[in-house]
Amino acid sequence: MSQLILIVEDHPIVSESLARIIADSDLKVQCLQASTAAKGLAFLNGNPFDLIILDINLPDMNGIEFCRIAKSRFPEQKILAITTVAQRHVVEKMLDQGADGFILKTSDIDDIIGGIRQILNGNQVYLGKGVKDLIKGISQGNSDLPMITKRESEILKLIADGLTNTEIADQLFISTFTVDSHRKNLLLKFNAKNTATLVKIVVSKGVIDVD
Repeated sequence: MSQLILIVEDHPIVSESLARIIADSDLKVQCLQASTAAKGLAFLNGNPFDLIILDINLPDMNGIEFCRIAKSRFPEQKILAITTVAQRHVVEKMLDQGADGFILKTSDIDDIIGGIRQILNGNQVYLGKGVKDLIKGISQGNSDLPMITKRESEILKLIADGLTNTEIADQLFISTFTVDSHRKNLLLKFNAKNTATLVKIVVSKGVIDVD
């Protein structure tokens, strides 16, 4: 059975190119297209999409706000953000809103299809070429540590305290799916195979303090 992808992109050439790349791949998916955030959100009300490919710069709403609204209505909704130029604060804000991946429009076909496949398969957050290096930017004073957002720092502390996804979600007033998305992204950033390894790494390196 084919999976369903919604492409929310206001530039027809980009939207059609993405749809064509996906159609020419070995992915068994069908694509619908929306040229504005309003149309994209309207589609969500009547269609269960396996993935949304979301442009960051839309004419009526930025992708960060779209992601927040979509995730608040449908916490399980998977979203892959795309943009022409990656800016760290934008990537971090998208990840804070629960985005499942981030790629550049200039990425090669393998990167685009690889990101779509990984997210559809339910694996960890996908950061495309050029984005991964940006989000893993070196922090001052501790050159071997990746940058983490304020929300990720909060979640790390609660993970280290032994809280479950549900307990973290209740404490931070976010969905369990958003918590899980952040957890997967943290595993990626710190190259940790599991949560126990993640906690060991961040505690040993002083990323968080434990009481």
